[in-house]
Amino acid sequence: MPQSMDRSLIASTARARRVTREEVVKLKVASEPKGVQSLFRGVGNFFKSIGLMLSAKPSAKAATSCKTSGHVMPASGWQAGKFPHCVDCGKRIDDPTKLRNSVWKK
Repeated sequence: MPQSMDRSLIASTARARRVTREEVVKLKVASEPKGVQSLFRGVGNFFKSIGLMLSAKPSAKAATSCKTSGHVMPASGWQAGKFPHCVDCGKRIDDPTKLRNSVWKK
């Protein structure tokens, strides 16, 4: 029989000591430390929450489908010598092929 299967080696090893309920209760922390430590922790949490509120980004402008399907021509049309701006996103339309439904887009 190989040595790894020998039962006598297993029987001779010491078992782990059991921990009683009383010992577990002694190890647990009953309450948060009071006094100066809790005061500093509270002030730190206050400033942390204010920092998180100030670092929040404002909501972005709603995404339009101009990139995929093209820009929307304003009702006033394309006047000679001036470039119109898209009704949805407000960008300047430089080329008629950038208009919606003007050419087939991939």
